[in-house]
Amino acid sequence: MDPETLIRGGSADQPVSTDAAAGDAGPVAKEPIVPSTNTPHRSRRSVWLLILILVFLILNPLLEKDQMGEAILLVSMYATLISATRALSEKTRVRWPPTLLATASMLAMAIAHFFPYRPLWIVNWSILAAFFGFISVGFFSYLGRPGAVTDDRIFVSVSLYLLLGMLWFSLYNLLEAIHPGSFALQSTPLSSLPRGTLIYLSLATLTTLGYGDIVPVTPIARMVAALEAVAGVLYIAITVARLVSGYRGDKHEAM
Repeated sequence: MDPETLIRGGSADQPVSTDAAAGDAGPVAKEPIVPSTNTPHRSRRSVWLLILILVFLILNPLLEKDQMGEAILLVSMYATLISATRALSEKTRVRWPPTLLATASMLAMAIAHFFPYRPLWIVNWSILAAFFGFISVGFFSYLGRPGAVTDDRIFVSVSLYLLLGMLWFSLYNLLEAIHPGSFALQSTPLSSLPRGTLIYLSLATLTTLGYGDIVPVTPIARMVAALEAVAGVLYIAITVARLVSGYRGDKHEAM
């Protein structure tokens, strides 16, 4: 009887690999599935985005009253817009909408900086709010994708939280440009508020901290502030749930 017949007749239920037929007996071990990890290049862009957002938020209340400081803040905002556009286009392959919005926003900011007319500021803050809204939706969609919880996802989740604050910061400036006196500082309505004050209001509302030293006065401003508080709470709950779910799924696949 030839060797192939002996191998086939050894077990009718168990398949035999070609290696076993060649004389290498024993079960064939399956290679473990290694989850894909983020590359250092992608993590580096996410880190740079987070750093640029933090730099803008910190410098804004320090430099907004100085003419040279205004120019530095303008450059800082440009860098943030470019970094956010590149990070989103890399992660979601969406290039043209954020690029067009960022370009339009930078042009509007530059024109409004040299010609500070009220209609120009309204256009500027409208485009900027649209840009931050689009970027936030794109990053939130990226975080909802299945996959391992990498450093890149952690950096993006933190950056997205701060981008939500900048989105509402743009909306508050838009409301203030359309209807001056929409916010009151220490119960005293003002004709205009510094941008640093509105960033402070946005972050305090997003975290539901609410010191109460600056409050919305008009009905639309109150509703926008209330929506920011709701968005801050829901973002924390949904993002943590997504990250935990991704971590458990990755751990289950590794086992």
